[in-house]
Amino acid sequence: MALRRRDSELKHLGVSHLEYKRVEMDRVLTGFLMRVNHNGLSSKMVQRKELSVDAFVTEFTKEQHAAKFPGFAEHSDIARRWIETQLLDMVNRGRSSQAVAGLRPLHGLTYKFRNYYHSRAYGADAQLYQMLRHARGGQGQAALEQLRRFFFTGLGSAPHGGADDEAADARIDVETHAVLHLNSQVTQDAPQQVRGWYDAPPLCVGQADLLADDVLRLMSLKDLLPRVTLVEYLKILFALHLALGQLKAMKLLPHVVARGGADPACGPDHCPATGTAADPLAGCPFRAGLFVDAASIPGTAAAALAEQSAAAWHRRIPDFVRAGYVVRRLDDFADHLVSRGEATRPSRGHATVGELLRFSSDAYQERRERYFEARLESILVETPREEQPEAVRPLLEASMGLGAFEQYIELLMAYRGRYHHKYLIETIDSLLLKNRAGALIAQPHRGRRRFVLDSALLEVLVQVALLRPNPRGTRSRFTHHTVSLRLDEFTDLLRTRYGLHIDRLPAADGFAVPGPEEEAALRANTEAFTTKLREIGFYDDLSDAYFTQVITPRFVIARDGTVTAGSGK
Repeated sequence: MALRRRDSELKHLGVSHLEYKRVEMDRVLTGFLMRVNHNGLSSKMVQRKELSVDAFVTEFTKEQHAAKFPGFAEHSDIARRWIETQLLDMVNRGRSSQAVAGLRPLHGLTYKFRNYYHSRAYGADAQLYQMLRHARGGQGQAALEQLRRFFFTGLGSAPHGGADDEAADARIDVETHAVLHLNSQVTQDAPQQVRGWYDAPPLCVGQADLLADDVLRLMSLKDLLPRVTLVEYLKILFALHLALGQLKAMKLLPHVVARGGADPACGPDHCPATGTAADPLAGCPFRAGLFVDAASIPGTAAAALAEQSAAAWHRRIPDFVRAGYVVRRLDDFADHLVSRGEATRPSRGHATVGELLRFSSDAYQERRERYFEARLESILVETPREEQPEAVRPLLEASMGLGAFEQYIELLMAYRGRYHHKYLIETIDSLLLKNRAGALIAQPHRGRRRFVLDSALLEVLVQVALLRPNPRGTRSRFTHHTVSLRLDEFTDLLRTRYGLHIDRLPAADGFAVPGPEEEAALRANTEAFTTKLREIGFYDDLSDAYFTQVITPRFVIARDGTVTAGSGK
């Protein structure tokens, strides 16, 4: 027998807004831009009629629009291919079951033209927005404003608009023209008001700080990169940070649940992370460490280490699910106490994870046991013994010595643990862009998963790593200037900033002291990493001299704003 929803529900917004389903980053970015436009809220507008390629083709090839879209009517077959491949986000593309999910997220207004049922972000859009909203030091708000100005170009009414906005509007591309044309026909959009909206810092605010700093760095290149290229960079960057945030939560949540309260090193007031520092996560006890196969070739010694690294993280999933159930069920218990007048609801309308964990203390033990004994009994009454999973029966024996709350949590794990394990793996796979451009994880057919470093992801990380904030008072139109890095400096940056290990093993995440075989694999992995950097055009080893082996930008931005061609290809 299946559990009731009130028992099986795992999601708690204090842990994550993610619904633990497979997500597509085009749809995540579309939903995120909707929230940017509505200050974190979703839109009331839901597209109820099925969108089709034919409808978009018809709209752009009408004779009355020939001045806006010259040549579309005369070459409708070419226009159709452009619309289907460049303008539209499709589900099941190329198959008989293909359907329009919406417009590709090349402009901030694309969320108005999506088929909701094919374009769900499963909470990843809200998680991304909340991470940026709560990044400290004003960095998050600055990043959101930069994204707003970039994506909502061409409207002529963007907040804080000025000469820069007008110049940007004059350079809008054909995709933006198409979205603005469609937008002129839509007037119903408004934010969806939510009672008791959960607005609190994410579980790891340090990861949010790092995301905001990366966004600000990348957005400083908006006038130098093609719009489509920058959007692809942002999707890869957002996916990376959402994935790292989830991995860090898998490490952090079981710890805070076990200790019965927030860790002293966590939270907005105590987190030691500093997004702009050389080692931004210095002092963080929950750093994520991933060993990545730089060559992306299965069957090698480095690939075996990357498989071991991925397996170590997957082994954390059951403890994370159990801790998630503890938090979610304590939230139910807290609501029950509030309804009985035995506790007060927080002034903001919701309790954080740290606040909920106080209900797991000895002070509430007797009341907690009575409540969950009743919840446990309701499940067992509705489920005959012969229908109970075999793993459940020993848990109910008095000899196990478990209290009612512990029995209840273990029963939920027996019923739903495998289900959540499966979907958490799918969520992590999709956020790590498995087997796709920008991937941080790969899995051959019927093979084991392993962490990899795809060239598209490496290119984004290089672009971000070579940027530094301009000093105050500079007259540069760029917020950042470029630098060059030695190879060892860049590998150190990947390890300290993102937890990506190239030339050493993450000791705290599944590895012991390396032996001779592992050392040989690390050297081979470093060589493969160097080759990949050379292939994407950022690495020059002009001689054997160590100081000449540097990673250089494709274009050099000086502190005064002067831009010159770099040695990168």
